[in-house]
Amino acid sequence: MTYIHGAPPKKNKSQYIQLQSISFNAEEPERTKTGRLGFLAGWKMTSDNDDFGGISSMLALPDNRFFMLSDAGVLIGFTLDEQKGIAQRPFVAPLPDGPPVENEFAKQNWDAESLVHDPETGQYWVGYERYHSIWRYGPSFARKEAKHKVKAMQQWPLNGGAEAMLRLPAEEGEADRFLVFSESADYAKGGYQALIFDGDPAEPGNIPKLFGYRPPRGYKITDATLLPDGRALLLHRRFTPLEGVSAIISIGDLSEITAGKIWTSQRIAKLKPPMKVDNMEALAVTVEGKDTIIWIASDDNFQAIQESILMKFRLLPGKEKRTKPKADKPESKDQNEKAEASPGFSSISK
Repeated sequence: MTYIHGAPPKKNKSQYIQLQSISFNAEEPERTKTGRLGFLAGWKMTSDNDDFGGISSMLALPDNRFFMLSDAGVLIGFTLDEQKGIAQRPFVAPLPDGPPVENEFAKQNWDAESLVHDPETGQYWVGYERYHSIWRYGPSFARKEAKHKVKAMQQWPLNGGAEAMLRLPAEEGEADRFLVFSESADYAKGGYQALIFDGDPAEPGNIPKLFGYRPPRGYKITDATLLPDGRALLLHRRFTPLEGVSAIISIGDLSEITAGKIWTSQRIAKLKPPMKVDNMEALAVTVEGKDTIIWIASDDNFQAIQESILMKFRLLPGKEKRTKPKADKPESKDQNEKAEASPGFSSISK
């Protein structure tokens, strides 16, 4: 037997993105509601580009322009023409820079998980797992401007890092605040670790304060964004062999966040089979007239059995009950909790 090894095939760099309309519930076509979400439309997204997929976060910009970021550090962008069901002005391109490889033999693995944007400056911030850092990029992602390998994040699990990030715009003369959520780094008092940055988290001198976030039982946070009223909208996922994949969307009052304490949110909707659902990882909010529109996208993990889907919902009115957070457990000597945090910091304002 003769074996000849040739050069690997060239990567497909197609810039075309196809959209295919999907239904919300194939078993009950008349059903268009789950909790406080009213389904409006949905699309399966595909491309021949080898780097397409793995969507972990997204931004909804003016004029139905979407920027999606894959966990491989690839940007996916297009303008959504909802009437025609097509992706206009699409592109698929890697970030200009990212974390270094772990050693000379390692494969590049940027593992980008979270993304926020300042429309006034045009700057973008990306949260990375594995390297556990926050990077800032200039307008149009032209270049990397700053990076911060955050000390408080270095004990987070390799695949449980900066899964979600929020930028809280400040009033004039004050610094913006940023919240960064770990997917699975345990917080000693319950839930998972999260960080408060006063100012730019990509600047190395910025030392964050620690708090805990308790997601819905059995679920882990995958993304977060802001609602028009200043509250947080949060996305969570779960997978079990018996029940398959599901997702929970919740709303949280940011004024209830205090360093050293546990924060919770209130569930408003759940996606589970036979509803259309996959590994839901990306979340965005827009406004149409008086309606708040919620966009959710999925990470296909670059697997043929999964899909990259984009779903559009209207946020429906509903009564919200304020729930008292459970009492914190006694203080722990855990080193992670000591790191750069202590109780008594002022609360996050809306």
